[in-house]
Amino acid sequence: DKTRMMHLATHPQAYIRPSANGGTFGGLSAYTDDVVSLCRAAQYDFVIVESVGLGQSEIEVAKSVDMMVLVLPPAGGDELQGVKKGIVEVAETIVINKADGDLLPAARRTASDYKAATRYVSHHRHPDWSIPPVILVSSHTQTGLDELWGQIQRYWKTMEGNGNLFRKRQDQSRYWTWKNLNRLLMKRILCHAEATVEDLYEKLDGGQITPRVASKQLMESMLKSLSNDGKRDK
Repeated sequence: DKTRMMHLATHPQAYIRPSANGGTFGGLSAYTDDVVSLCRAAQYDFVIVESVGLGQSEIEVAKSVDMMVLVLPPAGGDELQGVKKGIVEVAETIVINKADGDLLPAARRTASDYKAATRYVSHHRHPDWSIPPVILVSSHTQTGLDELWGQIQRYWKTMEGNGNLFRKRQDQSRYWTWKNLNRLLMKRILCHAEATVEDLYEKLDGGQITPRVASKQLMESMLKSLSNDGKRDK
């Protein structure tokens, strides 16, 4: 989407880095959190992470940002029956975009519906920011952008002031530590599995073992291999 950011892409103080998700679930690529950390280390004081289109449960982007902004198009009443509950639960602000021209009435209805819906959704937030604001925005007419920026600043001051921003980043660091460990282990297991998986497939296909037993045997084989590697290193 960099081609649509004509003004921002040429700004001397802005850096835009497109990255494919590579089949990774959650709306992010496997190394997005590392890129965010690198940008912070490079003294970029404002980092925007735009995820791919998300489904109801693909909310991992919330584990990489201080503030989760959910951007939605104007929708009719029937479409709102499929409210993305999982994402709404973690969104700190909801933006209804394209709020201009013929879509303005629909955008207003959508905003009203989401304001009502968010009151009945279980939010995983601090009491100081329990219900996300819903804002109408138009990039065409530039309306709503000042209000959005004001909410971002208010959120920052609120969460930094009560210490929750620091604790949120702590939780995120711990989450990505285990996430990366899981990814590295899976990579190691898949490399090792090439030598043993065919035998397991034969047993599975023949009904000799169940998938649970197969996974247990694969894990035991992997641990034995790691133990042998450690002995050879010594």
